[in-house]
Amino acid sequence: MERDYRLACLMTMPRHELEEFSVRMLGRMVPEETMSELFTFEQEEVSSEERMRSAQFDALLRLSAIALSETQQAFDDSEHAKQNCQRMTRLLLWHFYAISFQLEEAVTLEQHCERVERIVQNAPQDAFGWVKLLTELLHEYAELADVPGQD
Repeated sequence: MERDYRLACLMTMPRHELEEFSVRMLGRMVPEETMSELFTFEQEEVSSEERMRSAQFDALLRLSAIALSETQQAFDDSEHAKQNCQRMTRLLLWHFYAISFQLEEAVTLEQHCERVERIVQNAPQDAFGWVKLLTELLHEYAELADVPGQD
């Protein structure tokens, strides 16, 4: 099976493999110095538990946005550039959903994958666009989690 990171692939692939590969992709897309900068907080940002969580949340969001914005350029020279970019976008969005923000508690994998397919068709081109889209996605997931009868 080709790993396209759509729903069927995500459901059948061992989670540890998804985690390992998505972390490697993040490392490939975001330079070490950028990661270090994202996760270096000012004293005021760590002055309370709530502020620290907020700073970490923001850093994870920006990390995901930067990685997603780099996928197009990373795969431009590959034989199947569009397909490879879409596959890695799906994988990085899975990481955002499952690892970075543990959104599995709020929405199902099916709901997430449905949204990802819409995103992949019209993905932002830069980190700012991804920050906006990921923020909107988090708000959408929060609304889904608040709907009575949704598990």
